[in-house]
Amino acid sequence: MKHIEVQDTYELPVSSQREFPAHPFPSKYVHCVINDLQYMVQAVYMLRNAGFHASNIHVMASWDFIEAAEQKSRQQNRFAKMLTRFLSFMDDAFGDIYLHEARKGNHVLMIRLTDDRRIGHIYAILTAHYASCIKYVDSWTVIDLAPVSAILPA
Repeated sequence: MKHIEVQDTYELPVSSQREFPAHPFPSKYVHCVINDLQYMVQAVYMLRNAGFHASNIHVMASWDFIEAAEQKSRQQNRFAKMLTRFLSFMDDAFGDIYLHEARKGNHVLMIRLTDDRRIGHIYAILTAHYASCIKYVDSWTVIDLAPVSAILPA
């Protein structure tokens, strides 16, 4: 586990490993990208203060996300690769979006959602820390979480 230091006054253990979380990943997770590690660390603190358990918060620095995606691709057989490409048409190329963002230097934050009623709370914390590409992956769908102003009546 890598540790990200913030202002040399405290250290937050943040899992930035070169592997994706265990099953049911990516289902039941809110995914987003944040371009600044300091904002990422602040978002993790806010999530922890809001009662989200550390084991349900997974941070991948851009370079670790790229490595994990490449490793997963190398481990897949030909049929699995074809199936992955086919499914990407159905989910708006969900995985490709985050790989593209990681290649641009953005870091990926994933929060396992254990209570559907908390999705709004997660969204508020993420947007306050400049997160983008915020999506929730359920068992069969990928939901693009719209800005609040887009879903409120005029």
